[in-house]
Amino acid sequence: MKKLTELKNSKLFKTFIVFSIFRFFYGFFVLFISYIFTTEYEDGIYFTVVFLIFSISISRIMFKKFKVKFNL
Repeated sequence: MKKLTELKNSKLFKTFIVFSIFRFFYGFFVLFISYIFTTEYEDGIYFTVVFLIFSISISRIMFKKFKVKFNL
């Protein structure tokens, strides 16, 4: 029981939980937008590739800000 409490209080565990929740919501948003680009536009695959490359950079910036905000 003590090990479980130590695990829950560790910074690594908290970072993992916040990162998992962030990736779930952000990933859903990215997949939804990518699907719309691909199906609604004739050249949608090009927009999707650009959007995915852009989203990689944005997600890294956003998570760095989350780490500061949540003191992770």
